[in-house]
Amino acid sequence: MIKALVIVPYEGLYEMMKEIQQEVKDFQLDIEIGNLYEGVAVAKEAENNGYHVIISRGGTASLIQEAVSIPVIDIQVTGYDVLRIITLVKGFSRKSAIVGFSNITQGAATICKILDLDIKTLTISKDTEVKEILTNLKKHGYEVIIGDVVTVQTAKQLGLTGVLITSGKEAIMDALEEAKRSYRIFSQLQQDVSLFQSILDCNEQPIGVFNIEEKLVYRNERFNQEFHWMIVENSNDIKKLIQETALTKEKQTRTIHINQSFWNITACPQDGAIALFFEKNLSNQSAVQDGEREAKNAIEFRTSASYVSVSGKSEPIQKVLKQIEQYSVNDKAVWIYGEKGNGKELAAHAIYAKRNNLYDPFIVLHGELLRTGRLKDFIVEDFFQKYANGVIYLKNIDHLSADIQKELFDIIKNDKSAKIKWLVSSESNLEEKVKSGTFDRELYQTLGQQKIYLPPLRERREDIEDLVHVFISELHPKYGNGVVGTRPDALAELADYDWPGNVEQLKQVIEQLFKQTSSYYIEKEAVAAVLARLEQPEKKDDALTPIDLNGTLEEIEKQVITKVLEEEGLNQSKAAKRLGINRSTLWRKLK
Repeated sequence: MIKALVIVPYEGLYEMMKEIQQEVKDFQLDIEIGNLYEGVAVAKEAENNGYHVIISRGGTASLIQEAVSIPVIDIQVTGYDVLRIITLVKGFSRKSAIVGFSNITQGAATICKILDLDIKTLTISKDTEVKEILTNLKKHGYEVIIGDVVTVQTAKQLGLTGVLITSGKEAIMDALEEAKRSYRIFSQLQQDVSLFQSILDCNEQPIGVFNIEEKLVYRNERFNQEFHWMIVENSNDIKKLIQETALTKEKQTRTIHINQSFWNITACPQDGAIALFFEKNLSNQSAVQDGEREAKNAIEFRTSASYVSVSGKSEPIQKVLKQIEQYSVNDKAVWIYGEKGNGKELAAHAIYAKRNNLYDPFIVLHGELLRTGRLKDFIVEDFFQKYANGVIYLKNIDHLSADIQKELFDIIKNDKSAKIKWLVSSESNLEEKVKSGTFDRELYQTLGQQKIYLPPLRERREDIEDLVHVFISELHPKYGNGVVGTRPDALAELADYDWPGNVEQLKQVIEQLFKQTSSYYIEKEAVAAVLARLEQPEKKDDALTPIDLNGTLEEIEKQVITKVLEEEGLNQSKAAKRLGINRSTLWRKLK
């Protein structure tokens, strides 16, 4: 029996592997989600746990091959995989290009020629070439980039639309056959690595070990409970601490803000590595100890990976894109306003991405959760000075009380060096509130010199087609089904709807349609049914679907999830949060 671990870089491939897991023989097949260096960390643990072979894909497989001694099998991209994605991209109205290693581009170029498609194809030999190539493509008007996970992630960082070439069942079965052949040749196991085990045995506090390239190569269980590895690895403060420790070869301690808390971090040089030991700084935790749950969530450190670009070809959205370009050349405050769900945070992040190094923090302050005195606490903690290289995005500034408005203006007025970079948003232009005295005039005049208005989706219906294709391309890595587009009459239904919840509501509807569609195209009837449910009057209390307690546990659970979805207006993010599960688990339980 071959003990194999499959490390997949996206959730859709995870679902497909689970189906195949029930069919294969001669394998003990385990599946984990991990992309690039996260996948490498999972692979190293797997090697120590006695796995005979690792199966992965693309750039993740290449990195794992360099990090472990057991056989690593790459799930190759087939011509069928390329053809399916090219069929999807035909629906985009923007210039497209395929960028990847030769195993992707050779077959893709041939298919594009056969189908007479004007899609540029570029081959890379190493992942470090991707950013330069995509930057050049962007300068020449390319907006849609097709490729593997590395290519798609870089595309998003540059504000381009990235479309992932997902793997089909045929490629996975070929990889399993290759795993059998490799196992017959490479049957030895790598010796246990004692360094990480000894660290675990000696200390229960969060521990992370970095190599001299500042990459996280090990983290213990407590570390995983406290942090997401990417946040720690991308922290500039952590990088500086590692560099100084490697240079001096001496143990040292720093206080660093991570994950909304301050930590005393002790760095200890090891042979070829730096071990970091984390201990919470309890003397400086007012941000998370004021007794209310809202206070914990008033501030967030965001990463660039979770954002898509502002998209559309309409005249109003093109005006927005020009303003983003115009306001990105300076560090002055920008005020973004428009209806709820219309992508104000995406516009803020686009400005941040153009102004800043993506390693600099993008810090979100939620105006509706800030309490009187909280901004003064930030001053005491030197919070704004500490993160002056980043951007402070004050979301929903129109929700601030009069006292906090005054505190905020005092902070801006006393920032003589103008180091703090402010982006703010509101659901409407606040001129009427200023005239009535319910919003501070000086604060409005200070932060509102550069303003961007995001029009509602009903005023730019021609953008809906492009947005639908963007959302479908985003859902492929997550769910992995075969949907490549919408029927013209289905798209017409979507374009005719008024979308009171704007872009966010459209995104939720497309996700719902994507998951329930078993064919390649979303049909008009499915769209009409979902939109009809949205038009139904909001149900209250007993009018909601009742729960029948006579069913099995699984049936009752499904009823509970369905009822919560109804109460949350089919918003899966809100429903999952209420149920205490992630969206992927929610989707699997509804299947």
